[in-house]
Amino acid sequence: MVYHGRPKMPDYQSELHHIDRFMRKHKIRFSKIVTLFLLIKEKGPIGRYIISKELEIPEGITRGAVSDFTKMGIIHTIKKGCIISDLGTNLLSEILEKSEIKKIKDFHFGFLALDRYCAAAQVSQRKNLSVSVLRDKVVKAGASGSIIISYERGKLVVPKVYEDLSALFPPLSEKLKKEFSLASGDILVFAFASKAWKAKEAAISAVIDDDAHLTMTL
Repeated sequence: MVYHGRPKMPDYQSELHHIDRFMRKHKIRFSKIVTLFLLIKEKGPIGRYIISKELEIPEGITRGAVSDFTKMGIIHTIKKGCIISDLGTNLLSEILEKSEIKKIKDFHFGFLALDRYCAAAQVSQRKNLSVSVLRDKVVKAGASGSIIISYERGKLVVPKVYEDLSALFPPLSEKLKKEFSLASGDILVFAFASKAWKAKEAAISAVIDDDAHLTMTL
């Protein structure tokens, strides 16, 4: 899924305020909410049971989320399940853009895979973006492992491991360049997990802070 730049949108203060209230009430991280919106966008119409199962959220909280976000107009409920609204699509794009996430997608790592599923988050270079902190965040979010790759002066680099990935793994290097439109300074955060949406949530968690929704309202 690719998120392109677009004209300036509203600041969504009301929606983000209600999301913050829901997060505090149910002790849910912002990255979980973002993953929820992404799941509904990609897989909708989708039922509450599947949402609960994929995101490992209790069914009662899932029911509350669907009810609250429907009232807010972020999602719609139809006979076949939940779908994301235009408002929800724009809000999700705004969150990802503010977080400097260019792309979130599944990725097949081949023989270097650390678990059954892998998700990638492509992130623009940001100040003080620590590779070790990114890895810690991915694992803390429930992933079984992580690989961080940066794109520097035309080279794919695994910090402190490989200075030029293409020299050792040419096919993988070409695949990465083909699937991601890389700019110098971009970082690819790969999260591995036994479940596909756990991997995506972990990749998102690495680059979206728990209080990101608060800074968006300033």
